[in-house]
Amino acid sequence: MNTIRKRRTFRTISLLVAFCMLASLIPVSFAATAEPGTRSVLVFPVLDESESVQASIAYKATASLQMAIDAQADFAASRFSPHSALVMRAVSEGRLRQIDVEAGETASASLALFIGNVLGMDYVVISSVQSFDIQEEPRQAKIILSGQAYEVKGNVDEATGEVVEEPTVYRAFGVSGNSQERAHYTGSDSPLIAEAMRDAAYKAAKTLAGKPTEYQPVAREKSKSWKWLLYALAVGVLIIAVNNSSTPAAPPGAAAQAKPVTNLYLTQMQPNIRLTWNPPTGTTLTILKYEIWRSVDGGTFSLLSDNIGPAVTQYTDTATLSGRYIYQYRVRVVYTNSETSQYTLSGALAFTRT
Repeated sequence: MNTIRKRRTFRTISLLVAFCMLASLIPVSFAATAEPGTRSVLVFPVLDESESVQASIAYKATASLQMAIDAQADFAASRFSPHSALVMRAVSEGRLRQIDVEAGETASASLALFIGNVLGMDYVVISSVQSFDIQEEPRQAKIILSGQAYEVKGNVDEATGEVVEEPTVYRAFGVSGNSQERAHYTGSDSPLIAEAMRDAAYKAAKTLAGKPTEYQPVAREKSKSWKWLLYALAVGVLIIAVNNSSTPAAPPGAAAQAKPVTNLYLTQMQPNIRLTWNPPTGTTLTILKYEIWRSVDGGTFSLLSDNIGPAVTQYTDTATLSGRYIYQYRVRVVYTNSETSQYTLSGALAFTRT
């Protein structure tokens, strides 16, 4: 029995030594690619613009969004509350007025930025539930959540503390959240709503973090022994070391210059919707054209136009549908050297064509 234990101990020590040796092969430049420091995010109460009969839907959406953003490695999120210690202290010190705090429950971008600056936040988020629905059979909750995040620095004058006249959106999101379908379900809708909220909040947080929104849960396998984890780590480190040592980092080129548009806004103009945007800045490339894509009720984006000239910074969607639908748009820049920018996503807009 003692012989068996000694052999297991020897194998464990050998694996650890091998892992440390492999880890030492990783170039220093790999460690330099670590994520930047944590940024503080102030999440303002989500507004319910869905005309739903669920009294607590806005509160649940706010809680889900704050937790989802806080779960991102780059962010530390907190909910705005007139009764939080941070807000109450700012009021007592005269840095915030009580009238501003009370209006913060339905804050505009300017007020949110003002409060965020006073509280020392890096970003503020304002959002709303655009659509809420319970599908009958199979039973399923569906939610569309949209909003914008604003970076405090750059939108607030450091010297005066005043918010700029037209704040720049850092990132916008318009996402759909769905619960799992439940056939012949007769229970409470509360767990379905909570599940749909978490799904939408997860996608919104990923969008704000600049990451893919597809959620792919990984099945958890029963491991016979933790030594297989060490084997996997060792193999992974070896692959990273080989890739870093054999493949030089690509120098910044034209792709890095393919900047996206900014400040994409939607305006209701019965029976149409108008898009406006600011052209990209900080690039030496020449714009060839803009592409306009549209999503209806959280569905797949389809191309509306791929021939918007470089001097044009607006587009009118004349193909809106009769009735009430949720619209969302994205714009991409195509440059003369065939490089394309990332998509700039608009917020979701509940629009009724009469």
